[in-house]
Amino acid sequence: KLKQKVASPTSTCRFSRPQVFHLQSAQHPRKLPKMTTKINVRPDGVGVLTLCNPPVNSLATTLMESLEANFQKLVSDPAVKAIVVTGEGNFFCGGAEISEFGKLTAKGPDAYGPDESPVGSLTAIFDKVDASPKTVVAAINGMALGGGLEVALACHYRIALPTVSVGLPEVTLGLLPGGEGTQRIPRVAPLEVFLPMLLTGAPVNAAKANKAGIIDAVVKSNVVDEAARFALKMPPNPVSKRPVLAATRFKALGGALEMTLNQASQKAKGMIAPAAIIKCVEAACSNISFEEGVKEEGRQFKKLLFSVQSAALRHLFFSERLANKVPGLKEKPAPIKKVGIVGAGLMGTGIAICFIQKGVPVILKDAKQEWLDAGMKNIVKIWSGKVAKGRLPAEKAKGYEALIKPTLKYEDFADCDIIIEAVPEIMSLKKEVFQALDKHTKPGTLICTNTSGLNIDEIAAVLKDPSRCMGTHFFSPANVMQLLENVRTSKASDATVATCMQMGKMINKKAVLVGNCDGFVGNRMIAPYASEAKQLIEDGATIAQVDQAAEAFGMAMGPMTLGDLVGQELFWKQRKAAGDMKKQTKTYMGPYELVDWLCENGRFGLKTPDPKIGANGRGIYIHRGRDKMVDPEVIAKVEEIRKAKGVTPRTVTDQEVVERLFFSLVNEGFKILEEGFAQRSSDIDIVYIFGYGFPPAKGGPMFWAENYVGLPVVLEKLKVYAAQAKERFTNNKAYLPVDYFEPSKLLIECVQAEKAGMKKKVPVGVPLVDAVLAFKKKQGKGASKL
Repeated sequence: KLKQKVASPTSTCRFSRPQVFHLQSAQHPRKLPKMTTKINVRPDGVGVLTLCNPPVNSLATTLMESLEANFQKLVSDPAVKAIVVTGEGNFFCGGAEISEFGKLTAKGPDAYGPDESPVGSLTAIFDKVDASPKTVVAAINGMALGGGLEVALACHYRIALPTVSVGLPEVTLGLLPGGEGTQRIPRVAPLEVFLPMLLTGAPVNAAKANKAGIIDAVVKSNVVDEAARFALKMPPNPVSKRPVLAATRFKALGGALEMTLNQASQKAKGMIAPAAIIKCVEAACSNISFEEGVKEEGRQFKKLLFSVQSAALRHLFFSERLANKVPGLKEKPAPIKKVGIVGAGLMGTGIAICFIQKGVPVILKDAKQEWLDAGMKNIVKIWSGKVAKGRLPAEKAKGYEALIKPTLKYEDFADCDIIIEAVPEIMSLKKEVFQALDKHTKPGTLICTNTSGLNIDEIAAVLKDPSRCMGTHFFSPANVMQLLENVRTSKASDATVATCMQMGKMINKKAVLVGNCDGFVGNRMIAPYASEAKQLIEDGATIAQVDQAAEAFGMAMGPMTLGDLVGQELFWKQRKAAGDMKKQTKTYMGPYELVDWLCENGRFGLKTPDPKIGANGRGIYIHRGRDKMVDPEVIAKVEEIRKAKGVTPRTVTDQEVVERLFFSLVNEGFKILEEGFAQRSSDIDIVYIFGYGFPPAKGGPMFWAENYVGLPVVLEKLKVYAAQAKERFTNNKAYLPVDYFEPSKLLIECVQAEKAGMKKKVPVGVPLVDAVLAFKKKQGKGASKL
């Protein structure tokens, strides 16, 4: 048993190969149950082959082997006149078994020849179906997605129920349809239908697919019976032998592919899969054979499969599913039949909408009638707006309104199953609310807070039973943003945790369990990012440069724009309330001079219009409609601040901007894991993808650091920037001390483990940091607040 000794400044860890290998990831699961197909021959002579791999009949290796063998039996059986392929249950086929991609990538790209596709065995089976001398009809009884639609396209005809949708969503995983989908679908559908399907991954319903030619008939009765009747009267008609539609070829030659690619690239910045898809479609529309087109598809698929971008998107796919799992949690969640919300402001009403739109009645309370009326007006306005745009039936909107009851009385919460407090971030006010809730709720009711950073243990302490309390940190606007940080308090029961995690799933949130630390996960990590943005500007970078560098990296918006959006006054008010304008916490830190000047002048950002200059918002930027420009007075103030601090501005590269913004953020993520306030690194990635606009193609900040940059590089750069920061605040008393560049001990251990060769021994899909954490936990050295 190979053992590697890895030293850290504070501890000595031994990483043994077998112990690291016990780790499992969603991409590298334990042995799966055998997935198969079954066949039967009907009295009319039609052989029915059924895909059996619940719940979505995904194309696992064992299923495809069974499909090949059973299909050959049907072809060879003289009693079989035609063949129908369908799915078990209410799903036709959900496509590839994505967890098996790890096995393909583990072999490395050199394991495949220049023209060999990593999924060549799959396409070979599809070719056998396509070449069948007997008519083959797909009876699409449910969703047919990705490889599922490719199974159907390998059949000669497709019959579907009206409720069916079909799609090719591989692009969302940084891939393309590698089972001949890029070559088959142009032979049955027009370009304006199939190209958006390929480039966006969006499915189409049965009616549209029928009109386009993807589906040959839509039937309301038994789809297998109808498919069998169809198969008996129609001759074989392989899709591979059909020509691409003449109109599609003409449009492709006329520049439609380039134009569509440009549009897709604008919507999905930095994504490489769309360009590869276009190359495959170009091959299909050219004069080369179907077989040569499939070879081009295989080459492009291989490039994408082994790209770090596809690995990032597959990581995100599995991370979403892993986030809701809490190891060791055995309690069952309590049912949620009625919800109470305290606070009818933007956050409270947004949370209310989440539940109402799932059919759960809501009691909405506020302290004053005018506040309650304003909240109700905002809720109704959102629904009426959707009705006006044709996105919501008027009757359904009325039904939503009937599910909400506004009130001024705590007594109306008597039969609620969970109550979420969403009042302003004032500790005394929240405690007052909790004391009132304690008096007017049944014993089993969960009492939760939407605080974004206050100590929830302190709030829960006013309850007689603090085990029924935890944080439910929604992101604004709550009815739009997908992230939910469920914050476990020190006394929260397992039943409380289980119920809140299930609640997130119920209202379609990406629920992540985090610990009760300052700022939780998201806001704690964004603090050094925001601080460094201001520091970079004082060092010499321009405001526009900092935002543009972040946006070029892939962020939805830059840090300075984000400050204007959320409000520059947020932490300014907290420091004023604390009576210490130099106060620093894990959620806010200096330099403060620019923000303090803005706030003292009433310029909080988008929420503070300035009619004198025709601005609908004024902060760092002057906002006019959707346009914005850096306020010239802000530029002048920055110069003034530099002079007052004795700083000579220097040239700052975009690379330095990106490194200082994101390496500080990543380092804080490592510290959160080190301290036990997050379960796993992928949970942090989920928080940043769905809560802070981190680019999905980079997999989240923790994935990006390990796989795009490399942890040794991150560590060395942190050391450089830590030294610079220390020199700055040591020699210039105008600067407050910061420690967010001081490398996390866990990061140091991960780098040392990687140098010892452990990264190569960790199963595919398991981040190195999680392997190190698991080992430390086994040795009794890991911290956990969860």
